[in-house]
Amino acid sequence: MELRRDNYCFVCGKENPKGMHLSFHRENGKVKARFSLEKYYQGYDNVIHGGIISLILDEAMAYLQNYEERFLTGKITVKFYNPLLAGQEVIVIAEVKEEKKKIKITKAEMVRVSDGKKIAEAEAIMFVKRETK
Repeated sequence: MELRRDNYCFVCGKENPKGMHLSFHRENGKVKARFSLEKYYQGYDNVIHGGIISLILDEAMAYLQNYEERFLTGKITVKFYNPLLAGQEVIVIAEVKEEKKKIKITKAEMVRVSDGKKIAEAEAIMFVKRETK
């Protein structure tokens, strides 16, 4: 199966009309994004849903792939520390912790900008699919 990009990713796809349209960038071997989320991503009143937070952490770790490979999440573990309220600005940072032949162990964290408190962190086993030319 070919894993193609079509700019419709729910998290980062610019053409997805119902997507989040987050922008990730690379910096010193890490992937970063800074954003805030609206109330319609909530679980409880004004509290961003944990599934949405997990989704974003997973996407940040998947963004660590390069042009010759695609990542498929094999296992993800998320730990939550503090609630994220709608409208609060956060930064997400992801990095590769360990590389093996066909897997990469990745790590990501989400931190609230206003006070530096950690919202959540995740670690994932990413299966690497090499692109053939």
